[in-house]
Amino acid sequence: KPIPFSSSKRIKETKEYSKLREIYLNKHPMCEAAVSNCSLNASEIHHIKGRNSNYLLCETWIAVCRNCHDWIETHPKEATEIGYRKSKIK
Repeated sequence: KPIPFSSSKRIKETKEYSKLREIYLNKHPMCEAAVSNCSLNASEIHHIKGRNSNYLLCETWIAVCRNCHDWIETHPKEATEIGYRKSKIK
């Protein structure tokens, strides 16, 4: 029997995340980062404190465009300095 790609818990979380993500992006249609060649329209969620235990916590999200999301991920020091990355522990 093949090993499942995702656990049943993760599948349930992913379904819930999809619903919350859609609601969040509808409420926040503009990029909240505006840091690098911003396209202005938010299309993604950036998890400020990472995804693991904060996956479903909307308080730890910001709506971002693809360009700004790429910048946040490739410039961790600068993103931390301006508050777009925070410790996963705190």
